[in-house]
Amino acid sequence: MKKLREIRTKIDAYIQTHKPAAFIMWLLVLLFPLWLSLSGNAISFLSGEDGAAVLLRTLLTENYGAFLLGMLLIYLFFGAMVCLWKHVPLAALLTGLIFTIMPTVDFLKTEILKEHFLPWDMLLAKNADSFTTFLSALKIPTPLWWLWGGTVAYLAVLAILRPTLPIAWKKRVLGAPILLGCLYLCTMNGTVRADYSLLGLSSEAPTDQTKNYTENGFLTAFVLNLSSLNMGDPDNYSERYLEKAFAQYQPDEASGADFQNPDVIVILSESFWDPTTLKNVSFTEDPIPNYRRILAENHGGSMVSCTFGGGTVRPEFEILTGMTTSMLPSGNVPYQQYVFNSIYSYAREFKNQGYDTVGIHTYQKEFYERDRAYPLLGFDEMLGEYDLHAEQHFNSGPFLTDESLVEEIMYQLEQPHEKGVFIQGITMENHGLYLNKFDPSEWNIDFTSDALSEEESNLLHNYCKGVSDSDAQLGRLYEYVMNREKPTVVLWYGDHLPTLGNDFGVYASTGTITSTTAANWTEEEKYQMFSTPYVVFSNYDTGHEYRADGTPVSPYLLTALMYDYIGAPETLRSNFLLDLYAHCPVISPYYNLYSEGCDEETRNKYIKLHELLTYDDLMGEQYLTKKLLPQEQKQE
Repeated sequence: MKKLREIRTKIDAYIQTHKPAAFIMWLLVLLFPLWLSLSGNAISFLSGEDGAAVLLRTLLTENYGAFLLGMLLIYLFFGAMVCLWKHVPLAALLTGLIFTIMPTVDFLKTEILKEHFLPWDMLLAKNADSFTTFLSALKIPTPLWWLWGGTVAYLAVLAILRPTLPIAWKKRVLGAPILLGCLYLCTMNGTVRADYSLLGLSSEAPTDQTKNYTENGFLTAFVLNLSSLNMGDPDNYSERYLEKAFAQYQPDEASGADFQNPDVIVILSESFWDPTTLKNVSFTEDPIPNYRRILAENHGGSMVSCTFGGGTVRPEFEILTGMTTSMLPSGNVPYQQYVFNSIYSYAREFKNQGYDTVGIHTYQKEFYERDRAYPLLGFDEMLGEYDLHAEQHFNSGPFLTDESLVEEIMYQLEQPHEKGVFIQGITMENHGLYLNKFDPSEWNIDFTSDALSEEESNLLHNYCKGVSDSDAQLGRLYEYVMNREKPTVVLWYGDHLPTLGNDFGVYASTGTITSTTAANWTEEEKYQMFSTPYVVFSNYDTGHEYRADGTPVSPYLLTALMYDYIGAPETLRSNFLLDLYAHCPVISPYYNLYSEGCDEETRNKYIKLHELLTYDDLMGEQYLTKKLLPQEQKQE
């Protein structure tokens, strides 16, 4: 330590007596935010399809306004920290950590979930340990190590030079809040954000986040999304308007006379999809034979998901509540952002009819804060992987198998229920990442294709192993339900397609899609990339027809269609959704994907009504649903 202090003393003396050395030192200080801006964007761009170098060059030469805004924000923060602490190395350490960790999180999230890091993802910080399973399977690219190393080296140099701001503390104390105030105005003030146009930017939050982050760089894209945090009342939002608009959907009190109070099971099967729809791939056997057999004898078809490759929480939320997530900010997590009081859901509807209600997830129930949100949706219990009564089953993959979920559902069905039970199940076995997920000795589905690389073949083999396991458990549950005496109905659906490589690797290589840019997909390709299988089956004659056989539908319609199929008592929400189905079964504004034959005027009418219903329940006064909530919950 004594030797180190002597070296530092000599360096300090040299800098104080040599103006060129002092100039270089302060130049390094001045350039530190520039380095963070360059390295942070490069880290985020590592997940881009065109490569970090190309995207960074484009940002600097074509979208430099976006780059300058992001860099300005770092300078403001860094300057405020220097004013607060005086010692530059300490300020640089904090600034470096923040503006290196954030783009790194963006890269990791994009690799795992194919979604960028958004402002509301800060709410996921408490679930950080839940990502460890995914991270252990993620390969860190070499450029990321170099970029991290560059920042560490820069910080080390500043620590050795030890620059100290030569300004009196009174001025520094004044400078810090001024700089932080400027930072706040640049990011949150509407008037200042309107001036983004001077940099060639719009202050409005983009809908296409891939394009946003690719064109504007990480920090500027992140800041542009801040405008989504404040959602004002939609047009015509009032109790009187809602009562008039939804008057035609008031339920018939005489409905449900032939309702047989079946046990109701809704299962979200993680990434359940039909891989035989891939072009230029020949399978030696069907990966999902049970699904096809059950569908041939029952009801179902395709669900057009509101997400690809990740974001399970959105189709899950839509199916449980009948609400739409398309009006919410891109990448939204409804449970964490909006569910803070009791809201309507089908779980609550069945609970109001005397049912027991149970949620089951074969992963950590704290993830997405399901453990907090599910009771607010009307669930009596929310069980996670450590709460299961049935035996836990594993294979060489990192997650509990679907066998564990099916056995827990069987256990719950065997318990006494005065009237019936509503069960929401979420599987996990077939979750990505797929590369080297299972031991090759466990691969059970083979295929041939000249279009796939060795890595892509590995991905597809592992996916097929997982989806065939899911299909086997679907077959097992089907046999169990069909042999029950108690009337039972099951809705089984896939939440989204799997992510099979960077840049839609397997899909692009096989020619299933003709572009790695989603905005360029044809309508047929959009249906291919967002449609997942679903099936509805029952062990008794419900006395009603299923309305949607062979018709692609949006997620929020699925439970309403099942609810109608079993002859359950009408609700305002189910009546509205069935009317929406009759006019436009698929409405996906984000993907610009709509049912054929649904004219724009009709479509916009139902979009507006659906958004009003969703806003009313999540963010408004619950004019439409307050009569359905228990009195003590209305007062929360």
